[in-house]
Amino acid sequence: MRLLQAEKGKVTGFTLVEMAIVLVIIGIILAGVMKGRDIVRGSQVKQFSQGYAQKWVTIASTYYDKVGQNFMDGSDNGNNGGGNPDGRMDGVPCWSQNSGYAAADRSDGLQVLRDVGITPCTMIKSDLNNDTATTSCNNGYNIWERTVEGEWSGKATVGVGFYSYLINNARRNCVVIGAVPADVAIGLDTLIDGQADGENGLCVSMSPPGTAYNPGSSTDFAANDSALTTQPWPTQDTGQARLVNVALILDF
Repeated sequence: MRLLQAEKGKVTGFTLVEMAIVLVIIGIILAGVMKGRDIVRGSQVKQFSQGYAQKWVTIASTYYDKVGQNFMDGSDNGNNGGGNPDGRMDGVPCWSQNSGYAAADRSDGLQVLRDVGITPCTMIKSDLNNDTATTSCNNGYNIWERTVEGEWSGKATVGVGFYSYLINNARRNCVVIGAVPADVAIGLDTLIDGQADGENGLCVSMSPPGTAYNPGSSTDFAANDSALTTQPWPTQDTGQARLVNVALILDF
C-alpha cells in the first residue's frame, strides 16, 4: 500500500480498491468484537438466570412438592410476619437493606427450607457476604441478594421476594426479583419464555417504564394481593427505567 508517497514529483495515495479492502477488514474486526461482547453478555445473563433467579423458582417448587403448601405462605412456612396458609405467598421481601423484619424472615426462611431437606446455601450463587442474620450462610454469605452487571445501568444489587398478585386478571404466586438491570431482565425473559415482551409467559415485568424498586429505600414492591398489568420492558431511550422488577410466575 502507498501512503501519500512522492514518486517523480507526483503525490499518490490509497487506491479505491485498497480503501475498500481496509474498510472490509475493519468491518470484520468490529463484527467480531460485537459478537464476542454478545456472547459474554449472554453468558452472564444465563449464569444469573440459572444460578440465582430460576434457582429460587426451583426452591419454591421443591418446597411445595415436599410440603404441599407454598413457601412463605403463613407463619408455619417461613413467614415470620405471620399470615394465613391460604395458598398465597404473603409478600415477604428477604434482602437485608430493608427494615428489621426482613432479617427475621431470612432466618425463618432458611430454617424452614432446611427442615425439609432443601439446602439453599449450596444452591444459590451470590457474590455478597453482607448478611448478618444468625443463620446466614458460610459466615455471612448472602443468598437473598447478589450483584449483576447491566449494560445500561452498571452494577446493581438485586433482591428476592415472594408475593401473590392478580396478574392480567389471574391470581398467581411469584418469585419476585427486584432492581434487575433492564437488559438483564430482557435476557432473562428470552431464556425463560423464548421471547422478551415482558407481558406474557412465566417471566413478566412489574415496573412501568420510568419506575423501579430501589433496594435501599423503605418501599417494597407493589402491595401483596394487588392487581398488576404487565408491560413491555423499557428500552435504552432517555427517561426509561434502567432497573426493573421481574415477576417469575410459579406454574403450580
